[in-house]
Amino acid sequence: MITYKEAISILSNALQPLPDFKIASEQAHGVLARDVISTVEVPNFSNSAMDGFAVRSVESNGANEDNPIRLEVKGCILAGELAPAIDQKESCCEIMTGSVMPNGFDAVIPVEQVEINDEGGRAFIVINQSVQTGRNVRFSGEDFKPGQVVAKKGQLLNPHILMAINANKIESVSVYRPPNIGILTTGSELETVNQEENSPTIPNTNGPFLQSSIRRMGLPCNGMVSVGDSSQMILEKIQDFMDLESDIIIISGGVSAGKADFVPGALRTLGAEILFHKVWIRPGKPILMAKLSTGQFVFGLPGNPVSVAVGFRFFVNQAIRILQDQALEEPISAINKNEFKKPEKFCFFAKAQTGYTQSGNLEAEILSGQESFKLSPFYQANSWMILPEGTDVIKAGEKIKIVPLQPGEAI
Repeated sequence: MITYKEAISILSNALQPLPDFKIASEQAHGVLARDVISTVEVPNFSNSAMDGFAVRSVESNGANEDNPIRLEVKGCILAGELAPAIDQKESCCEIMTGSVMPNGFDAVIPVEQVEINDEGGRAFIVINQSVQTGRNVRFSGEDFKPGQVVAKKGQLLNPHILMAINANKIESVSVYRPPNIGILTTGSELETVNQEENSPTIPNTNGPFLQSSIRRMGLPCNGMVSVGDSSQMILEKIQDFMDLESDIIIISGGVSAGKADFVPGALRTLGAEILFHKVWIRPGKPILMAKLSTGQFVFGLPGNPVSVAVGFRFFVNQAIRILQDQALEEPISAINKNEFKKPEKFCFFAKAQTGYTQSGNLEAEILSGQESFKLSPFYQANSWMILPEGTDVIKAGEKIKIVPLQPGEAI
């Protein structure tokens, strides 16, 4: 057997990023394959940050309650309109939020901070304060300038990044093709519509879990199929997913050393190279990774539901990141709240609940019910605690590593 670190090293060396393609920015999603660089100034014109009056700041110098200044209002600028040319001294222009600043004006005073007077059909404002240069003005190029990085290669596009990309008038971006993933659950004990009424069966929890996890990451799923413990059926379904051009095929069950564990043999029949089989981890020790002759990859996960969750979180997720040319996910540090004993040889992935203490430190509690068949702790869990091999006791107050329960989520 190999260690978790050795398994991730094998996984990293075996996989390469998928091809990239261009997509219109307005509909873009996925992981960026190239840096996005601005070619324009954003904003592309200086504009008002609020409703008020555009002024020349120098004309307000020295204004106060005892010495107010009086400026004539020379028009009104609405958003989307051109600004009028105003040459008259001691003047201002009413302006709405987002409207272009008139030439020579460098500040905006909010409408609620002035007194407005009408004198024979002419409007004037009275200001009793100095207005600093740049006040309430969004200057051209203040957010982005040509040559500035808008988003980096390897970033997952989200609505906030898309706002910046579209603000820069970038019509299309390059993203990596998302991996196609197929799901095969195995086991004659899984409930099907054709089984006898009194058969000792269990619900298929693994298939829906994997499908939901894949979709939660925004990735396409090539289908979810379930078969009994049949070497021929397993082989045929793997072939079906190969024909569907699945980049990754996830199989649950059938990877251990029992009489009905047919997955390793089926893979060898298909000419697959077994990259690793059995890792010093718990839960999930019998985990398998193989490379098919077509270049597609298979992850064989033990059938217990928590083993499937661990296999997806700590192996399949890392593989997906590499296929999208992202760095491997790194855990974060927290303080262990309660003492926990584990087998020294194994890296243990524990269901945990993590939160912030009053002093702002992350603190993680290992939940009861760590057996690989127990799902009840998940209603409390928001994280996984990674307890490395080489130690059998994790003491309270000890610094440990954690990751969020689901990829891409915050604690």
